[in-house]
Amino acid sequence: IEDKFWSPNIVSVEGMGMAWHGRKAVEQKNASWLAQNQIQGASAEGPFVGASGFAVKFRMEVRDLSSGQRTVMEEIGVYQVQNGRIVREEFMYGPSAHPGTPS
Repeated sequence: IEDKFWSPNIVSVEGMGMAWHGRKAVEQKNASWLAQNQIQGASAEGPFVGASGFAVKFRMEVRDLSSGQRTVMEEIGVYQVQNGRIVREEFMYGPSAHPGTPS
């Protein structure tokens, strides 16, 4: 998906506003997350298509590799598309990903 659809200048925004700019930085962000976590199961709903892009709802069971703790995470990925390429992705988390976050 990344090779075919990501813009070289993609911006990836996580949760409360941390952002990575450019394909190399986003690939490093993803590799770092995968080095710390193991996905035990996952599902996706969508896409939900709009005028400027689409959204997908993800649900993942994740095991933290340092502690062994398992968590069920839900997030919405919102993808902005220009000229057939994803130029921005933003992930919005459910309350299980960030305890204390309003739902």
